[in-house]
Amino acid sequence: MARTAAERMVVSEAPVFDRHSLTFSPGNVQIHSISVQLEMGDHAKALLLHERADHEQVAILPGSRRGYHHMDIARAWLWDGNRDRALAELEKAEKIAPQLVRNHPVARATLRKIVYAERTVTRERLRRMSDRFHLDG
Repeated sequence: MARTAAERMVVSEAPVFDRHSLTFSPGNVQIHSISVQLEMGDHAKALLLHERADHEQVAILPGSRRGYHHMDIARAWLWDGNRDRALAELEKAEKIAPQLVRNHPVARATLRKIVYAERTVTRERLRRMSDRFHLDG
């Protein structure tokens, strides 16, 4: 129903300023549907919805919203067994909303699992990100 309502909306050229990110929009509907699938334990469906999403609608959302979205996608890739893509999504999230992501428990837990899963020498990218998150072990 939310998707239908979002499709009926007339989206203006300029995004509406909403300091609390409460505006109903097609981008928020897409992010929420991905998040729901992830929370239901269906990471494959979450990744499929992400692949099919209209990324332009997501791109106009506030940085905090997009940061949360990339943290979710990072978790989905981690649960899919792809640590490289999970790390890349965490890096995107951090670039978009650095303070939010560096201090967020979900991002920290995801990064910690990636670090612990590495069986060989930790690559430079991962080491730098761990330093920025101030993970110590």
